[in-house]
Amino acid sequence: MNFNEAKERAVKYLAIALRTEEEVKIKLRKLNVEEEIIEQVTTYLKSIDYINDGKYVEAYLRQCISIPKYSKYEIKMKLLQKGISKDIIADKLNEFDSYSYEKKLVEKLLNGKLKNMEPLKQKAYLYRRGFSINEGID
Repeated sequence: MNFNEAKERAVKYLAIALRTEEEVKIKLRKLNVEEEIIEQVTTYLKSIDYINDGKYVEAYLRQCISIPKYSKYEIKMKLLQKGISKDIIADKLNEFDSYSYEKKLVEKLLNGKLKNMEPLKQKAYLYRRGFSINEGID
């Protein structure tokens, strides 16, 4: 597959949903595109802002804020699994008001799923989910 065909396939893949650079590379590898062409395509797509891991993280964080489900640690791990660099994640998470988000999530869990648990089990559950000890319950 040549550069133009690979670029066209990548653009179609990106038209469906916002993707990370790593996701695009994996997709092109599955299509048996040569590694050199994959690098050319991703470089081109980044230059025209079709691939932007920073924007992907911002969109992911907005989605997480609208439906509080994951701790800050869980969000970070999910983004790392998608191939986003630690630096980009750290920068975007620093801009993110994680304290109020995690406080809202802990309150939601304490009033729902954890309501009838004893305090020690509640703390253990929250700790396993990636919340720090002082963010949870007193």
